[in-house]
Amino acid sequence: SDKVEMRYVDLTKMETIHHFVEELDRDGIKPNVTILNAGVALAKARKTDSGLEEMFQVNYLANVMLTNLMIRHNLIPRICPEGIKKPRIIFVSSDSHQGSSEIDYDEFGKFINYGASKGISNYSYFKLVLNTYATELSRRINKDGIRLSINVICPGPVASNIVKEAPWLLRMTLKGIFRIVFKSPHKAARPVIYMALSPDFEGTSNEYLHMFNPKKMDPKVYEIGEGEKLWTQSMDLLKSIDADHRAFLS
Repeated sequence: SDKVEMRYVDLTKMETIHHFVEELDRDGIKPNVTILNAGVALAKARKTDSGLEEMFQVNYLANVMLTNLMIRHNLIPRICPEGIKKPRIIFVSSDSHQGSSEIDYDEFGKFINYGASKGISNYSYFKLVLNTYATELSRRINKDGIRLSINVICPGPVASNIVKEAPWLLRMTLKGIFRIVFKSPHKAARPVIYMALSPDFEGTSNEYLHMFNPKKMDPKVYEIGEGEKLWTQSMDLLKSIDADHRAFLS
């Protein structure tokens, strides 16, 4: 389709996020809807060029960097003219975040080796961290009323290729389960499209859908102190690894 345009960005490489945002700015592109769906599940720890663990960077910190840059460059406007629909940011998460452990700030941003079982639990853990960030971003942007719609969704279990790097036996077992039980990406996209376009979410923020069902996230996500601490830690970490840290929100 000539209505689809693809642009390159690699969330394991921070410089490509800058280039991506700069090109959008250069071309005057301001998305009405921004859906943050990228995620990886690794069988063992892997270090990025920034010295961070890849799951931490891709599933969490790169989303922080990208949303901050897009808002700071006014590609996602915080204030819209009267009568113009508010832009929407949607974080694609997982209901597996429910019950995950509290954010461990002693390990935050540090490269720590792990194996397959820890990798599985890390996937859920980083979704809790991401949801906490989404809640804090909404709290900061919308403190004087809803200016920007920032919501979270779990599309349900999806038969994707996310386990492609798991050990062979585990990968074959999981792929069998995926084919039988999980939804195709085509079907899983439907609740995401609903949240992106439906008037039901016009002027809303910090809402959470599990497939098509509204529900609450893990209680830890809503703790104000945790949100503030996560924001500070995340911004400090970004400033320590990114030369253009002045581009981030305060």
